[in-house]
Amino acid sequence: MKKQDIIIAVEAFAGNKGISPATVTSRAVGNSRLYARMKQGGDCTTEVAARLLAYIDKAKIVECDNHSPASARSGAA
Repeated sequence: MKKQDIIIAVEAFAGNKGISPATVTSRAVGNSRLYARMKQGGDCTTEVAARLLAYIDKAKIVECDNHSPASARSGAA
């Protein structure tokens, strides 16, 4: 995945959650300056990129589980 793809993923996730991209990077990897640094042309390690994307993917899975029909049925009973 290219740096621009990571930036787009962070921005989309942040927009969807109503939080800033810096908050996403802070929660994901403990670095609130990462997003700004990447936007300014900086980079991150492969490990940091993997942790960041894993955080976003995990949050999406949790969100999907919370809105799945099975969850709705079990909550309605």
